[in-house]
Amino acid sequence: MEHATKRTLSAWLGLGFWVALSFAAAVVGSRFPPGEWYAHLAKPAFNPPGWVFAPVWTLLYLVMGIAAWLVWRQRAVSRVTPALVLFLVQLTLNAAWSGLFFGLHHIGWALVDLAAL
Repeated sequence: MEHATKRTLSAWLGLGFWVALSFAAAVVGSRFPPGEWYAHLAKPAFNPPGWVFAPVWTLLYLVMGIAAWLVWRQRAVSRVTPALVLFLVQLTLNAAWSGLFFGLHHIGWALVDLAAL
């Protein structure tokens, strides 16, 4: 296989990896749906309707994966590793928020998670 083909294959595999990793965080978060507990919380008037969240977060996770991939492609640059580590930290915090808020109903810890994000 020639060098350019290997590079192209590596790029596509990398894109798939980073997007899949981002969606893995989405899957973790989706295990904790809002449910009745959330329905009974007092929410502000500007709270978006429930149907908005799935398409918006799907797009956000896709874009996060693409952004991480674009950084990963620059791996010859020394600042890539810290940037990707921070990406993984935020992805972990992002995945944890739904469990803290919707799953465990720990509003305070969910707020701490948001502050860390």
